[in-house]
Amino acid sequence: MKPYDELYLKKKIEEYNNLISLDRIGNFEIKKINNNSEYIDGYMYKKRGKINTSVIELHGPNNVWMRISPIEIESSYMFIKYAKGKVGVVGLGLGFVVQELAKKPEVDEVIVYEIEKDVIDLYYLNFKNNSKIKIINKDAFEAKRENFDYFFVDIYEYKLDYRVVEDYKKFNTLHNINEYFFWGMEHFLLSCRYEEIVWVYIPETWMEVSKKMFTSLQEAGLLKYYKQLDEKLVSNVLSGLKVLLDD
Repeated sequence: MKPYDELYLKKKIEEYNNLISLDRIGNFEIKKINNNSEYIDGYMYKKRGKINTSVIELHGPNNVWMRISPIEIESSYMFIKYAKGKVGVVGLGLGFVVQELAKKPEVDEVIVYEIEKDVIDLYYLNFKNNSKIKIINKDAFEAKRENFDYFFVDIYEYKLDYRVVEDYKKFNTLHNINEYFFWGMEHFLLSCRYEEIVWVYIPETWMEVSKKMFTSLQEAGLLKYYKQLDEKLVSNVLSGLKVLLDD
């Protein structure tokens, strides 16, 4: 079942391998990395195996900013599936999420905030202008106020960070947002202890997508490889969100 269907993953990886060329601008470089690992690092799981194809990665100063691999495709699947209307995205990366959003007839407009001009220039080397997509080269926290149907913050380098609490408050103060998502939201919620989360008001959509991700993980036979997040970090993030969500 999507997003964990192996054929679907391979098709998406190969699609973007063909769309994105290798290049470098400033401190950012797009590389194609051969998959030599004996393990697949997916969203919420790690298992022995290979995807049998190379992976496109965006390398920035001191780290990998994004890769079009199982974890990226799986973790953004639900946001892309649900998004409609006017959509905001923080973090351009290699453009995967933005391109997938623009394909949807239910999405009218995508506004992307990307602070790094070199990342934007690399994106335009590979993708033509799209009337649905507006990329703003600016600190997302200093943008003008907008009304968004859906909003996705994807700047956490594939890991849970307490910044999700701070960013939730900042972006919901700056903009009028109907549905707010952050990278790793489903994994975070599924890692919460019942005795703690039961006392927190969790948005209905957050619970719905998390349940669907759990079901997908289970139906794909991946539940036995599920990786629980650090309990203390999850508890701290939940405590911080509780103040904001219960307000």
